[in-house]
This record gives sequence, structure tokens and C-alpha cells, in this order.
Amino acid sequence: MEFDDRPAIKGGWILLAFLLFFPAGLILVAIRLWKHRELSYQKVLDLKNAGATLFTLFGLSVFPLYFTLSFAVQEKKMGGLYLSCIAVILFLLLPGLFMLWKSGQKRKQLFALYDHYRHIVATEGITSIQTIVEMTKQRPAVVANDLRRLIYLGAFQDAFVDMHSMTIVMKRTAEPPERDFSSKRAAAMKELEDLAKDVDLKDMFDLLINGHIETTSSSKTVEKLQPKTVECPGCGSSTLLQPGESKACQYCDSPLTYPKSG
Repeated sequence: MEFDDRPAIKGGWILLAFLLFFPAGLILVAIRLWKHRELSYQKVLDLKNAGATLFTLFGLSVFPLYFTLSFAVQEKKMGGLYLSCIAVILFLLLPGLFMLWKSGQKRKQLFALYDHYRHIVATEGITSIQTIVEMTKQRPAVVANDLRRLIYLGAFQDAFVDMHSMTIVMKRTAEPPERDFSSKRAAAMKELEDLAKDVDLKDMFDLLINGHIETTSSSKTVEKLQPKTVECPGCGSSTLLQPGESKACQYCDSPLTYPKSG
């Protein structure tokens, strides 16, 4: 399932419900908080949005208070105005400022936790969510959602969270594009042709059957050939070849032949 980084209910709908249907706004807030209970990043945003909402409501209440102040001065009735100002400050301004400050602290803590996740997975190679839970002291669902968000943001390439096994699965990276081995392949083919000129069909048959080649000179003794490791001229990989064996490299298809000497 693709990770969705959007909030469960947009803040604009909640603000509209508060302005037009006050109880409905509270219900939407409760639903949003419940849906975000396991989403660390959304919980930080909820705290920030709540603080911004209270601070906005305080700003909107300044204008009515100003007109009320003008009327109270004329009527010399300042008692009720004092209470209104205190109530606005206590229930709107101070909580709003506190929530904004607290959301900033929570955001810093969350980013530090993200760095901890990256160190655990990328550096220590730990992919078990249960182990990460024990190391970070977070709930399993919170850890799983945090890791899914990190993958969504690109912190872990080609990975996904398997909710059944509760592990992070790293996909194998794609093989690099095929390089141009034409020049090296041509040189290897020439070497193979030179070898074919030096060894006749009878010698090649003896090589495949008996594992050795008899020299044409009567003064030379029969030499037993051993398997040798041949380095691929195309990609540099090593392949073990039997005497007289020729085959293509399993990585780049460059021709490999058993060396004549050395």
C-alpha cells in the first residue's frame, strides 16, 4: 500500500467547521487526532495547527475588544472588559503561543529520531522493526509509520516495510547498464584465433579427453595441464577454466579461453 503523507482531515475544513458550526469543528478535530495517533509527523503538525488556530482567533478577537474598550471608556464600565481581556489571553493567546513553541520542540525531536532510524538501518544494518522499537522506545506502529515516511521521502532507496514480517525489505539494485566491450572483445577473439592455429584438431581432442596435449617434438615430455583462473578482459571478473576450455563470461559475455602458457 502506497504511503499517504496527507493529513486525515484538512485544516481548512476544520477551521470552516469552527467558524460556521462550532460543535462540528470539535468533532472533526477529535477524528483527526484519533487517525493521527500513530503518525509522528502529523501529530507535530496537529500541535502546530492548533497553536496557529488559537493565535488567529486571538487576533480576530482584538477588534471586538477594541470596540468594547471604546464603549466601556465612554460608559465607565471597565470591569467586564478586564475580564474579557484576561479570558482571551488565558484561553487563546497563551495556549496558542505554547503550542507553537511545543510543536517546534517536537519537530526537532522527530528529526533527531529520523537520523537515529537512518543510522540503525543504513549503518548498523538492522531491519527488524521489533529491534528498532526496543532501541528507540517507540510503539511498533509508530516506528513502522516513521520508516514508511522516511522511505517515502527517499531516505532509503528501493525499500519497503513488510507489515507481515515487520521488517524493512531492501530491494536489490538494478544491474548496471551494459558497457561497450567491443574493442576488448575483438582482442579476445583474435587471441582465440591465434590459439586455434597453434593447436590442431587431434591435439584439441586429446586435450578434451585426456586433459593434456602431446608436443610434436620427440625430445619434449608429456605435460599435465591444470585448471587455471582466467581474468575476464571485459569486466575483470575471475573464472576457473579447465585445460583447453573456452566459454563466455557469465557477467559480460566476453569470450574466455584457457591460456597457452603462464
